[in-house]
Amino acid sequence: MDKKMKVYFRYGLLFVFISITMFAAFNNMGSVLSFLGWVVHISMPVIIGALIALVLNAPLRGFRVLVGFLASKIGKKTGKSIPSSFLDTLSLVLTLISTALIIYHVFDVVVPRVVNSVSGIGDAFLIYYPKLLGKLKGYGIDTAKIEQLINALNVSTLINQMTQNMTTLVDTAYSAASSVVNTAINIFTGTIIAIYVLAGKKRLKCQIKKLVYAYLDVKKADKTVEIARLCSDTFFYFISGQCLDAFILGMMFFFVMSIFNMPYTVVISMFIGFMALIPYIGPLIGMMAGFLLIVMISPMKALGFVVIFLVLQQIDSHLIYPKIVGNSMGLPAIWTLLAALLGNAFLGLPGMLIFIPLTSVIYTLLRENAYLRLKEKGIQIK
Repeated sequence: MDKKMKVYFRYGLLFVFISITMFAAFNNMGSVLSFLGWVVHISMPVIIGALIALVLNAPLRGFRVLVGFLASKIGKKTGKSIPSSFLDTLSLVLTLISTALIIYHVFDVVVPRVVNSVSGIGDAFLIYYPKLLGKLKGYGIDTAKIEQLINALNVSTLINQMTQNMTTLVDTAYSAASSVVNTAINIFTGTIIAIYVLAGKKRLKCQIKKLVYAYLDVKKADKTVEIARLCSDTFFYFISGQCLDAFILGMMFFFVMSIFNMPYTVVISMFIGFMALIPYIGPLIGMMAGFLLIVMISPMKALGFVVIFLVLQQIDSHLIYPKIVGNSMGLPAIWTLLAALLGNAFLGLPGMLIFIPLTSVIYTLLRENAYLRLKEKGIQIK
C-alpha cells in the first residue's frame, strides 16, 4: 500500500469509528447525557477555575504593565532592578485584592439597600396614594371614579401581596448568592485553581507548548500555537473592552444623574457599571436596582431615571459597546452586535460571553485564509 492509500485508509477508519460512535450515542442518548452530566459535575471546579483565570487574566496583565513601568522608574533612580518573579506575584496580589473589594462593595452596600427598598414599596404606595388623589383634586379632577376603581380592586392588598412576593424573591436570590459565595465548595476550589493557574501561567504555557510540539509535526504545532495565542489575546481584548465600556457607562450615568439631581447617584452608577460587565443584560439588572432605590424617595424621579436609562442604554448598546468591544478585538461593530444577539438566542448569558470572542477568532482566521487565497489567485479587491 503506497503512502497515499495509507492516508485514505486511515481517514476511512476514522470515519467508520466516528459513525459507529455517533450511532451508538444516539441510540443511548439518556446514558450519554447522564455520563456527560457526571463528567461536568466532577470537572466543575476545574471549569470554574479556568473561567475565573481567563477573566482575571485581563486585569492581571494590566497590573503587570503598571508595576513593570513603576519598577523601571525605581530601578533608574536606585540602580537596582526588581526581580520579575516579584513583579508577577505583586500583580497577582493586586488583582485579587481589587476584585475582592469590588465584589464586597456590590454585595455589602448595593444589594442590601435594594432589598430594603423592595420591602418598603407597599408602605410607600399607601403614603403616596392619598397625596396623589389630593393633587388631582387640586387640579379640579373628579377622583370619585378612581377611588371606586381602587377600592374595587383592593389595590392596597394587591400591592402588599406583590411586595411580599418581590421581597421573598429578592431575599431568596440574595440568600442564595450569599450562600454560594460563602459555602460553595466548587467556587472555592475553582478560585484556588485559578490562583495556581495565574501564578504559574508561564510554566503552564511552556509545558503545554512542549506537549503540542512533541505530539504534532512542526507545521501543525505552529498553527495550533498560533490559534491558541489568538484565542488568548482575543479573550483578553474582550474582557478589556468590556471593562472599558462598563467604566464609560458608569461615568455617563454618574454625570447625567448628577445633572438631574438624582438620589443614590454614586451607588447606582457604580452598580450599573459593575453589572455592565455582563453584555447587554447586565445594565438592565442595574436599572431595576436603581429604580427600586429611587422609587422610595420620589416616584417621579424613579420614572425619570428609567427614561435616562433607556436613552443612555440605547447609546451604549448601539454606538459605544459595539465600537469599543469590536475594535478591541478587531471585530467590526455589526458583527459584535450580531454575535451577542445570536449567543443570547442559543445559550443565553453564557452564549453572549462566548460568542463574541469566538466570532472574533473565526472572523480573524477566515479573513487571513481569504486574503491568502486571493493572493494565490492574484486577485485584488478594493
